[in-house]
Amino acid sequence: MNDKKLKKQLCLLALGVISLFVSNAALAHSGPLNKLALQACTEKARSQACQYEGVHNDLYIGTCQYMSTALMCVRNQPIQTIESDKDASDTTHKT
Repeated sequence: MNDKKLKKQLCLLALGVISLFVSNAALAHSGPLNKLALQACTEKARSQACQYEGVHNDLYIGTCQYMSTALMCVRNQPIQTIESDKDASDTTHKT
């Protein structure tokens, strides 16, 4: 009788631990909307082309789509790296 009770408790404990991991993974995708992506669509309509520069000299190109109730630029092309003016001048002076 104790064996069955112990197995039941272990199963409930395992289910509890698994549910913690699943709920944390879901929360990882529910962060705040990207302000730059929101600004890229301030005067645009849904499905209109958009782009914005990220904080690491990256160019994001996509279309304006609704996320919750906000219209934001959703990337649909590969991220492009933008050369800064400093990088461009360094390459022209090298021999």
